[in-house]
Order: sequence, then structure tokens, then C-alpha cells
Amino acid sequence: MAPTDNELVVRCLQRDEVAWQLLVERHSRRVLNIAYQFTGRRDEAEELAQEVFLRVFRSLHQFDLTTHFVPWLVRVSRNLCIDEHRSRAREKAALVADEVDPERTEDSGASPYRNLEEKELEQRVRRGLAELGEELRTALVLRDLQGLSYSEIAEVLHLAVGTVKSRIHRGRLELAVILSKSRDESERSWRGTGQVEQEPES
Repeated sequence: MAPTDNELVVRCLQRDEVAWQLLVERHSRRVLNIAYQFTGRRDEAEELAQEVFLRVFRSLHQFDLTTHFVPWLVRVSRNLCIDEHRSRAREKAALVADEVDPERTEDSGASPYRNLEEKELEQRVRRGLAELGEELRTALVLRDLQGLSYSEIAEVLHLAVGTVKSRIHRGRLELAVILSKSRDESERSWRGTGQVEQEPES
């Protein structure tokens, strides 16, 4: 029978390297996904995930063994990602528009225009999340991107479940408004460009 997370933590505190490897393997995908939602880039997410596990290892002695490990791990991951997001906020704003990967346009039967639209939508969502306040953005990331339940989010953020639901509802509404404005601005820009291109030569 596989050991529980808490049992592995106890073994880690006893300097059991195998237990630590098992704990990392068990939760690496979860931590990587959290990091990716904050960075938007695979390479940066992998680097950030390593930093998260380093902080987790150094903080294991602070973990309350009477509680569940996953919410604590998510909280540590989230806090480090938020710190990183704040320190790189301006830099990330300049880098948010990634180039389209040419390999994605060569998938069997895939339309390059469809791939471009999906990429543009992904970028708009990232920018939209960045415009949200930290409280609403964090709630949305944990619920809609990480798939945590309301009760899990409440435990991670130390909030009442009703407050979590309220933040998620407000976040979704504000994100919808932001994305709608972004789409309208893109359409106006496209039409304006088209008009310039159609002007007759003098």
C-alpha cells in the first residue's frame, strides 16, 4: 500500500531521500501546472517549479501533520508564484505576445488561421487575467485553471467558502468584460488597418 503524503513528509524530516523523490514525483505535475498558469511559458514554469519544491523542502518542518498536504503545497506554490509574478510584472507585460509556433500550423488537417485564432485567444486571456486584481485572479486560477474545489480554495486562501464563490463570480464577470473590450479593440484596429491599405495611390 502506497504511503500517504503525510507519511512521506515524516520520512523526509528523517532525511529519507527516497521519500522526498516520491513526494516530488507525486506532485510535480500539480506544481508545474500552477507555475505555468502564472508564467505562461513551459521553460519558465519548469524553473519556477524547481524553486517551489526547494521552498517546500526547506519549509517541511512548518507543515502541520494534522492537516492535508495538498492544500499546504498549493498555498506555498501560489505564494512563490505570486512573488515571482510581482517581481517580473513589467517584463512579462512586454513578453506576453509570443510568436506563433510554425510547427503548430503543420498539424494534420489543422488550419493555420484556426491555430492563430486560438493563440490570440490564449494571449487575450493571459492579458485579461493580468488586469484583474490579485484576489480575483488568484481565485480564478485555482478554480478554473487548477480545478480545485471551493472548499479546497477556501482552505488555501484562509477564506469562507461563500467569499471564495463571490470572488470567482466577480472575477469571471470582470474577465468577460475585459475580453469583450479587447476583442472590440482588435476588430477596430483590423478595420482601421484595412482602410489604410485600401486607400488609392496619389
